[in-house]
Amino acid sequence: MIGIDLGHRFGRVGRIGPDGGPAVDATELDGVDGVRDPQRALPLLFGPAPSGTAAAAAEPDRQAVLGIPASGGREDELRRAAESAGLDVARVVPDPVAVALHYGAVSEGVDRTVLVCDQGATTLDLTVLAITPDLTVRVVRTRSHPLGGDDWDAALAALLAGRLPDGVDPRRAAELLRHAPGGSDRVTGTVADGTGGRHRLDLDRADFERAVTPLRERALAAVAGELSTAEPAVDTVLLAGGLCAMPGRRAEIEELPAAQGLTVRCHLPELAVVRGLLELRDFGVLRIVTGPAAGPARTDDRYLLPDALTAPAPVPDPVPDPDPRPWQPLPEDPEPEARRDAPPPAPAGTRQVPATPPRTAEDGRPPRPGHPRPPAPDTGPPPAPSTPSTVPGPRPAPEDSQPSPAAPGPAGPARPRAAAQEPRPDPYASHPVDPPAPSPAGPPAGPPADPRAHLALPVGRLQALRRGDHLLVLWAWPDGALSARVRWRREGGTAGPDGVPRDGDMICRRRVYEHDGGLELAVGRDAVTLTVEALVADSGADCEGASSLLVPAQAPVVEYEPSVRRRLKGRVASVAFTSVTGCDLPALRIVHSLGRFRPTSTAEGTVLHEVPAQRLPAGTPLTVEFPLPATRGPSWLVCFPADGNAATDAAVEIRPTALHRLRVT
Repeated sequence: MIGIDLGHRFGRVGRIGPDGGPAVDATELDGVDGVRDPQRALPLLFGPAPSGTAAAAAEPDRQAVLGIPASGGREDELRRAAESAGLDVARVVPDPVAVALHYGAVSEGVDRTVLVCDQGATTLDLTVLAITPDLTVRVVRTRSHPLGGDDWDAALAALLAGRLPDGVDPRRAAELLRHAPGGSDRVTGTVADGTGGRHRLDLDRADFERAVTPLRERALAAVAGELSTAEPAVDTVLLAGGLCAMPGRRAEIEELPAAQGLTVRCHLPELAVVRGLLELRDFGVLRIVTGPAAGPARTDDRYLLPDALTAPAPVPDPVPDPDPRPWQPLPEDPEPEARRDAPPPAPAGTRQVPATPPRTAEDGRPPRPGHPRPPAPDTGPPPAPSTPSTVPGPRPAPEDSQPSPAAPGPAGPARPRAAAQEPRPDPYASHPVDPPAPSPAGPPAGPPADPRAHLALPVGRLQALRRGDHLLVLWAWPDGALSARVRWRREGGTAGPDGVPRDGDMICRRRVYEHDGGLELAVGRDAVTLTVEALVADSGADCEGASSLLVPAQAPVVEYEPSVRRRLKGRVASVAFTSVTGCDLPALRIVHSLGRFRPTSTAEGTVLHEVPAQRLPAGTPLTVEFPLPATRGPSWLVCFPADGNAATDAAVEIRPTALHRLRVT
């Protein structure tokens, strides 16, 4: 797999090198804008598209992951250009998401909000990303500012006007000085004129700073404004782009009042996008969505489940019609439109049951506002002509009239069982505003349709992620499927004190699934067998089946909680280890680290105590005590396995009861 970062001025191609690390080749796009014209830019990176079997074998890495800028760029055009260059496009990823992958900000179980500052050739793009524990990255919003490298070059070119030899391009000279190393009182570079001659340029550091300071201040003000108004609040700032590689960029952002207490990271920012694209190989599931977080799901009766046809919904109280239509056509009326224009007056005090009820027994759903009611099924002779009612909805019948047998009210007799096999009104059909006249009595033509006729198809890419006692189940829906049947069975143990049943069977709506980002099941920590089948309308094809997955058992969890007490001889720290189930506790090291950020390994702190490997009984805490050095400011107490490989290979999960309790003040 190769990663391609196509920018306005440069194109970068990343591959996994022989040592297992990323190797990046950068190419300057001379006279071509890679974002606006990828059709011409990609051949500059790869040459002409390979043709024939031999040419395809000569270039084995043709599967590409493409980065697309947060501002500008069209995905369809980029895909077509890559396919024209002979590439197999696996995925197109927004540049800010690739930057987050480069810095390791996306990980399972992580919940954070980051601000990606990508300052390239033309713009400063500020993108807020919300990262959730289920490996979902939400691009909340992106704001672009015209503060790219071209603006810096224009400011320096104006400063160099009149100082350059004949034939030297001012923009080229300005770009060279912008990339010149800092730290000295003068900025020095060598430029070439039109005849190939070489000329040395010297510029005072004070003059250089005077030219670019307004642009730098505008960029910092834009970052500060985004940090102050971002919702949700940002906890990490990630730098990307060529301009962020200049010395001092990270320190300038850290000194902003709005960035106090935040993590600011800057490591190879000019290669952040292409290196992040290569990190996708380690993510089996990574969902990328855009826009603010979705609100709660809205109930919509258009999504029907197969078993919902036999359980009618309760009938709500009638709602007065703000625009009543008193007309009702009769079966023998040859000109219903004339009667619509001149409805007969209703006698005072008369109330009739409408010939077409607001809902049918097999429908089980009240009509929605703004949607017409479907016609009642033909189950008998039409009712006798009666005076139309002026108020729609169910009403008690008058003393001198009887309800129509074809339209029982909500409190009427139960519908015979055989009537459930009649054709069900199509909820997606387009009905007229006024209900049509009932059809003449007579047997229905042809055999009745079965409303429960569905096919069970296997879903695609069935996966499951552990979340403690829960599973997040993910799959790809087949075309035409609006619901799926999910079954699971615990392979070990029985329903015990945890209250988790041994097996389960449920129907999952596609609307709810896509709103929640997956299906969450409470299955305990045992091994689980999952079976998922999508339900689609019977198309006559013999392709029924289901997708199955065996999820291994979750490792036992050992929780620890540190605490600090003051004594006469100083502070004493204690760490209590507990486990709900008995397990073998591996050898551990307790690390003490200073600073605002929690350590991630034993190398980021001092080992104060070592816990030997031993048996930890169920429900019985193990407490260890050790002296804690006197420090000023916040510090952390974190446990790590003594064996470096135990973090991934051990059969026991070590985790704190709460992250905030690891911080010692």
